Amino acid sequence: MGSVAQPFAVDLESVRKVLGSNDVAFIEKVKKAKRYDTYADQSEDVDFDELLEDLIVRYIKPENRRPLDGVVGVVKGKTASGLRRKYAHEYGYALLVICDALGTYLSPQGDIFYAGKVWKEANALFKSKGMKLDLDRMWKTEKLFDIPDIEDFPAISHYTKDEVSYLLTELNKIGIDEKKANHESDDFSPLQQLLKAFRDGLQICKDKNVEWVSFLH
Repeated sequence: MGSVAQPFAVDLESVRKVLGSNDVAFIEKVKKAKRYDTYADQSEDVDFDELLEDLIVRYIKPENRRPLDGVVGVVKGKTASGLRRKYAHEYGYALLVICDALGTYLSPQGDIFYAGKVWKEANALFKSKGMKLDLDRMWKTEKLFDIPDIEDFPAISHYTKDEVSYLLTELNKIGIDEKKANHESDDFSPLQQLLKAFRDGLQICKDKNVEWVSFLH
């Protein structure tokens, strides 16, 4: 099975402010997020709630940090932020669920943003139109959040507000066949479905004045 991007319309700064906020009530809100059960059940190496507590309660903000002793830091496997290196990718999934709690999920139809044949067709179309950005941004790992470096998945990336506006303008120029984007249509086109989902998601980001944040795995 290939990789799928899970995108959200969410304010990046709001997510960052959660780290080390000691907002215990927010942890309970995260537990009610739609994707909480899925990722909590898949967390095999560590209790998922413990990860949330690490990020929200035990995370040490930069202004409160003390230099780590090299040996002690290695033995305990912790960073100056108090987070544990071995759970880097797990923190990524915990942040996915936090984004779910704070923002709007942009792929409610299912795994629309599957990095396969249709994804490549969309990128080829964008290139033919001279567009400067494409879907492959969601493959790019960015240091959006202060967690240990993730060596594998999820790849966490985003489109800035300006990039959201640019992509939305370009997609509207291309034009999307709404009928073919409907999977129940006799003329259904997976490409048109993907383009519509991308455009609609960008429009939500634009309307809410927030970034597009993606977790690909």
